[in-house]
Amino acid sequence: MATATRVTWDRDPHTAAKHALLRRYLQAWAPILLSRNNVVTYAEGFAGPGIYNGGEPGSPVIAYQVLAGTLRRSSGRVKMVLVEKDPRCKAELEQRIAAAESSTPSPDGRLDIQITQGSCHPDLLQELARTGSLRHPAFVLLDGFGGPKVPFSLLRQIASAHPKNEVMVTFGPAFLWRFTEGDERHRATGDAFFGGTDWHGVFEQPSSAKGAYLRDRYRDALHRAGFQHTLVFEMLDESNHLLYLIFGTRHPRGVEKMKEAMWVVDTTSGVRYRDPKDPNQQALDLKLEPDTSPLRRILLDHLRTASSGRTVDHLKQYTLLETVYRPTQVIPLLKRMREDQEVDISPGRIIGTSHVTAGGQTALFRT
Repeated sequence: MATATRVTWDRDPHTAAKHALLRRYLQAWAPILLSRNNVVTYAEGFAGPGIYNGGEPGSPVIAYQVLAGTLRRSSGRVKMVLVEKDPRCKAELEQRIAAAESSTPSPDGRLDIQITQGSCHPDLLQELARTGSLRHPAFVLLDGFGGPKVPFSLLRQIASAHPKNEVMVTFGPAFLWRFTEGDERHRATGDAFFGGTDWHGVFEQPSSAKGAYLRDRYRDALHRAGFQHTLVFEMLDESNHLLYLIFGTRHPRGVEKMKEAMWVVDTTSGVRYRDPKDPNQQALDLKLEPDTSPLRRILLDHLRTASSGRTVDHLKQYTLLETVYRPTQVIPLLKRMREDQEVDISPGRIIGTSHVTAGGQTALFRT
């Protein structure tokens, strides 16, 4: 983290993985949005200095590179709204953005950048309003050091400002753990962060379940804020240090594109993903032939909840919206599950029924 004499710090594996994911997602997001909207916005509430000790670019510079490149192939305009609290980091960021503009100019000046010194809340929302960015689709990154110190009200205002707005939030377990012990100093902060008192149920949870309980309550908070679809996954570095990443959108296609970005093979970051729904909490190796054992367990657990059965389309939609896996991985997995006599699938279209035996209970779903 920044010290009294330096404004940059080392880039850790989590950050490298987040940046790879951000780059890939923006490469998909920007062309789609610009093909349907005259203006789109990219915003950050914790922008940082724009560079790391090793010379690696920060997220604002990565976003600039992707968006400037997209504008060379697309019409429309892009607004970037970047907020940074530390004046030294802001000054460094301005230099890094200027260098990026010099090396990769935006076509016809169609990429407008506003860098503001201030706190994520309330200054980010004020800058989005001042620049007119709330009238256009926006991708908002809330990637604070340690945890996103932003209230639920900010998420709700971002969600309500435009139906195509999306948000990506990251935080570590230590950020959540402060809310687990019932300390009165943190209750008001927790109520503002979670948007209510539902999270107080953590006080009755066993220690081993507290972190997951609060993670799920935060996902509920994004739903209540107005983000109909959320994607939650965990990032594990080589030392098994954990980081939560939660993505909110109103459109299933946003979830689909985020997953496509996530599942691109990346062997350089040293970070693996984990699906919170997997009862075995197996870390995933993202490779050309990924291990779908966690998805197998997740689907079997899901089938146990429906005595009347599930359609294959339902299982594919559930996989898209509730797991880190992709719908295209469902059919091959079901075939292997049939070979292993875990499921029996009748071929054809909306015909008859199939039986799934799981834990001694027979569940039903239709193809």
